[in-house]
Amino acid sequence: MFLDLIVAATTTPSGDSTLRPELDPASVTPGLEGFLATLFVVVLVIFLIRDMVKRIRRVRYAGEVEQARAQQQASSTDRTTTDRPVPNASDPGTRGDVQAPGPGGKHGPGTR
Repeated sequence: MFLDLIVAATTTPSGDSTLRPELDPASVTPGLEGFLATLFVVVLVIFLIRDMVKRIRRVRYAGEVEQARAQQQASSTDRTTTDRPVPNASDPGTRGDVQAPGPGGKHGPGTR
């Protein structure tokens, strides 16, 4: 089986052309349609690669932020609870244990 494939791949084509007699083999090209199809694929691949890189970067940054938060929480649990003031529900900007969003809002800096 492999021998047949090797023989088929190494044989040279015969001098008989399968083109119509009025066509020159050197002038047969994919044309404008082939160029536009290839251009479309190239542009599409460029956009896909850019999107993929952007998503990978977001995941990496989110992991770094999560790791920093975990380290910060670990260091804050090492401290005694008397060092930190307990939020009061009557204080402006707090709701019980939960603090209101800072100046960046719900999606601002420091909330990731």
